[in-house]
Amino acid sequence: MEEVLIAFCISLPMNLLFRVIGVRFGFVDKPGGVLKPHEKPVPYLGGTAILLSVFPWFLNYPHFFLPFVIMWAVGFVDDVRGLTPRIRLAIELLGGFAIAYIIYGYSFIDSAILAFIFGAAVNAYNMVDGLDGICAGNAIVFAVFASLAGFVPSFSLVFAGAFAGYLVLNYPPAKIFMGDQGSYLAGTFIGLLLIQSWDSQNFVRVVALSWPVILDLFIGFIRRSLAGKSPFKGDRDHYYDKIFVLTGKKKRATFFVSVCIALFYAFVGLLIPVKAIPPVLLVSSIVQVTLLKSLRST
Repeated sequence: MEEVLIAFCISLPMNLLFRVIGVRFGFVDKPGGVLKPHEKPVPYLGGTAILLSVFPWFLNYPHFFLPFVIMWAVGFVDDVRGLTPRIRLAIELLGGFAIAYIIYGYSFIDSAILAFIFGAAVNAYNMVDGLDGICAGNAIVFAVFASLAGFVPSFSLVFAGAFAGYLVLNYPPAKIFMGDQGSYLAGTFIGLLLIQSWDSQNFVRVVALSWPVILDLFIGFIRRSLAGKSPFKGDRDHYYDKIFVLTGKKKRATFFVSVCIALFYAFVGLLIPVKAIPPVLLVSSIVQVTLLKSLRST
């Protein structure tokens, strides 16, 4: 657990620093509309602080360096200037294909499939970054359990520590946001592990560990399509939004319930035999979607 503490001790002051920098130079997310309900401008450079916190460990994981830096850069540009969904998706697909084909040496067909899986992972974590603590909480649970399962255990712990340092300031009420740059980092890590485990049973376990956000992405596409909306546009009907309403719009309660859901799926991915994981995910997903009425648009 030494990696967690070291990364945490780097990440917390980094986030404090970049919170000040964000306010000083205007890198703030201003309230606006349904998708940005926070009451006052909040700096969004948490993703940059997280990236710098894990930087020293790229020496041991050099194949992670370019994917992380490139996706952080895409997120940063999107935060500052805005990118169209098509451009973002194109970059994600190209990035996923390059990682699978060049770094991991998969076939063209496998790499094409993995490009879409990588893009889905990045977008899934981007979609859940809509309420204080939710994305960070999911990323931490995933990383800790990925380490317990033996998936790049050292870097997984570093990743958890970096997001934990950020969560101290993102815990409701948030004093800093990670921005797209940060959610893209979370999605990139999950995407890398999905690509890395593609030709083994571990792929199913990685999917299970990250199932809350993957399920939310999938259900969101169905929900918006049924409502006659673009499936690529955001809304306020994610699973954490439903929980937020059920808790009487209490952010901290919503955070803890969301973490409990993430822990449930993480235990499924870690402890249950691989053959039993898909049916358990299916039944659990039906129960969750039904209870939260996740297919209903508001």
